[in-house]
Amino acid sequence: MSPLVKAPLGVAALLGWMSFAFGSSPAPRPADDLEEPAAPVLLDLKAELLYGGDELAMPTQIAVANARIALVDGFAERPVHILDFKGHYVAGLGSNGEGPGEFEWPRAVEPSADGEGFWVFDNVLSRLTLVEPDRWDVIPASARVTIPIRAPAMVMGLVRRPGEGYVATGFFGEGRLARFDGEGTYEEASGSIPESVIEAPAEVRQHAYRGTLKADPAGERLVLANRHAGFLEVFTADGEPLRRITGPHEFEPPISIKAGENGPSFASGDDLRFAYMDVALTDDRIYALFSGRTRGGHPDAATYGRTVHVFDWHGELLEVLSLDADVMAIALDEGWNRLLAVRHLPAPALLSYPLPERGGPDANMRLAD
Repeated sequence: MSPLVKAPLGVAALLGWMSFAFGSSPAPRPADDLEEPAAPVLLDLKAELLYGGDELAMPTQIAVANARIALVDGFAERPVHILDFKGHYVAGLGSNGEGPGEFEWPRAVEPSADGEGFWVFDNVLSRLTLVEPDRWDVIPASARVTIPIRAPAMVMGLVRRPGEGYVATGFFGEGRLARFDGEGTYEEASGSIPESVIEAPAEVRQHAYRGTLKADPAGERLVLANRHAGFLEVFTADGEPLRRITGPHEFEPPISIKAGENGPSFASGDDLRFAYMDVALTDDRIYALFSGRTRGGHPDAATYGRTVHVFDWHGELLEVLSLDADVMAIALDEGWNRLLAVRHLPAPALLSYPLPERGGPDANMRLAD
């Protein structure tokens, strides 16, 4: 593994997130994996190593567009990695900092509307940056497109709305998701924040029920994959709730409150169970990466998953995919009919899992040497 190139960021809220993201190291306890229930189809998938070069440090998200693969990697010398569809390393873009084309903590990545680039959201700087691999070195830094996201609370991730504007997940007190206009100005929040078994402020419940927000290929439906609860939430493109999809394992986060200088916050311990770590969407399926592990049972691996629950958009469980590696993030590459996944251990890598035949013009193609 290449050495990490920067120390944990000096932002209190982010440090709290880091402890949830990568775990602490309490005394080991017996593993407490959840047993996967019977499913219509259970498939064991074997990984192909697509890329494992020293440029990778700790990539956390992945996106695919126009035969290009983008990885965001907040601890790497170059925070955005671009690969071609065969896994060849094309470029490392950006650097650490606050200026144009620089990043502190890239948190989310999605293709631009034209498919020629990627929008990268920086969690600490609270801004979007357009990364266009073919133009990055020919345009001056001052001309790089950035959009500040002006929010009333910490934004954890966001996706584009069709046309103009964005929908975000974060620690909002007014509603489950927040809407922003095309210039990044907050408009309003919508949807009900999940209730907790104890009385807790809205911001604390948002923290307990936080997750990863993704849009379908057309941008018409959103899915919020809960990190500590056994369900997914489906929304319209404007953030209005449509339905809840309960996974095969029903559980809620154990909520307790701790006081801090900035007010009450979500407290957790070894009993905190991790649920859906990431999600990837097609026009007819939802692929949800599931952990099921507790921090105490898996002190160094609770944030990774080896199981993908595949649902239709009505919430029916169609398949369970069993992976042969612990992975943190996934993406669908429909042209090559494969699931891409980010691995951290034993060395950081991008993995490819060929998916079963589903019809499509390129479904039977294999990568050429």
